[in-house]
Amino acid sequence: MAKNSRLMVVLGLLGLLTTSCAAPTTPPASPAPTAVPTQVAAATLPPAATTAPTATTAPKQAVVVKMAIVDPCGEKNSLDPINQPDGECQVMINQVYNRLLDMDSNFQVRPELAESFESNKDATEWTFHLRKGVKFHDGHELSSKDVVWTFKRLIDPASSSEAAPSLAFLKSSGIVALDDYTVKFVLDKPVPDLPVLVTIKNTWIVPDGATEQTLRLNGVGTGPFIPVKFEPVQQPHVFVKNPNYWEAGLPKADRMEFYLIPEATTRNAAIQSGQVDIVQNVDFSTLPALQKDTNIKILSTGPSTSLVFAMMVDTPPYNDLRVRQALKKVVDRQAMVATALLGYGTIGDDNPIPPVSPYAWRAEVPARDVEGAKKLLAQAGYTADKPLKLDLYTSEVLPGALAMAQLFREQAAQAGIKVNVIVSPPAEYWDTVWLKQPFVVSGWVQRHPAEALAIAYRSNSKYPETHWSRPDFDKILDDANTTVDSQKRLELYKKAEQMLTEEGGAIIPMFFYTTAAIRTNCTGYTPHVQSSRVDTRYVTCTQ
Repeated sequence: MAKNSRLMVVLGLLGLLTTSCAAPTTPPASPAPTAVPTQVAAATLPPAATTAPTATTAPKQAVVVKMAIVDPCGEKNSLDPINQPDGECQVMINQVYNRLLDMDSNFQVRPELAESFESNKDATEWTFHLRKGVKFHDGHELSSKDVVWTFKRLIDPASSSEAAPSLAFLKSSGIVALDDYTVKFVLDKPVPDLPVLVTIKNTWIVPDGATEQTLRLNGVGTGPFIPVKFEPVQQPHVFVKNPNYWEAGLPKADRMEFYLIPEATTRNAAIQSGQVDIVQNVDFSTLPALQKDTNIKILSTGPSTSLVFAMMVDTPPYNDLRVRQALKKVVDRQAMVATALLGYGTIGDDNPIPPVSPYAWRAEVPARDVEGAKKLLAQAGYTADKPLKLDLYTSEVLPGALAMAQLFREQAAQAGIKVNVIVSPPAEYWDTVWLKQPFVVSGWVQRHPAEALAIAYRSNSKYPETHWSRPDFDKILDDANTTVDSQKRLELYKKAEQMLTEEGGAIIPMFFYTTAAIRTNCTGYTPHVQSSRVDTRYVTCTQ
């Protein structure tokens, strides 16, 4: 019955949207979409029997917004929030679901499906009070059962969720429904940052009993849009307005269409021609052309996504700390920000917290030290006659990723290091290269330290790109999560950051500013410092 009610809603919406709209074509993987008519026939009443017929109301223009997205998920693309390895997946999830709390670009949480929350004095019990009357797309009302199921599923070892490292403080028996609209988290130790930790990219609330099989292609949430055309590697991905959305007056658009366009020049051509309305991430190499276009506005955040050279620390030559430290020393970080990002970023310090953050272990990053790098390489047995030779894999999956790799090759050469840059197709990169090759370019959305230090670096990480596995590091994170005193907790975060900077397998030269482009006939889109948060509720465009 629930499935039927959702189907009726979707069919009704599609009927409205297609009354005078051509069905969207499915373009190839890279080209921009073709234009689609956007009129919706307005309902008209028959005239009264005693009066002459009057002219029917003019057709209403449907608000159809087309967005170009960059970072492909490939076959892993899914409407199940439990695992979202790449940007395309995250954009899809944002349309369909809500979380207990939302988080702004300053990492401050605010109520979403939970109207309010509170903890006991020692932060070992947290209680969340749910909004009443919120409906899922299938028509059933949100209740605490859905919340309990969501979080138990995320920490279940059998689910293999990427959220497990960040939610390590939870236990299944401690997630309790007190009544239909009240959920309590009971913890073994204090977790003062729990509101932040339950607002990560996987904690979107799914229906009680939902599984990967039921959600993957047919996500059912409480969110602003309903999926009507979704296949992992086909496009466009199409979502229509949820007519029963719980936030009055939202969403503004009737229909959202998402096109995967990894190639920077193709994205530029698409927005300049009006074939798409928004580009989620502009490649910095093409930014000057867009800045000159009076029909386009550039929107930018503060420090957002890190760009990373990930070395597997258990694989030669990266298992030698001297080699890792030498490779970190050869990087000219300011030059990379200026050249690869055109200044739209800030330098990094080889851990996931940018030096400009109040959470950073230090604010000043040492200058480039080529001579120091040469000394370390000599100690490791590398000389002019026996140079260090490396294969570095990269792709156009993130703005600046290719340029950064090319700059690193030039900078490393000054220390006698020979770097062979291997460029992989964007559509294949995350599936066939990342987590498989020992030296790759990657990127991570900026996060609160409690999550940022865990997601790729805890021993039980689902994405251990550097193969960093240190029980002493895990213990620091455990202690930080359960330390109530905020200053002591910050010192523990800084200790973990310092360990990664000095010993870890990640070289993080810079954080780019998430930089979007939007046509001037569109409003309501603000890029988030976490590029995994793509809020389209307020987006609208005029013809």
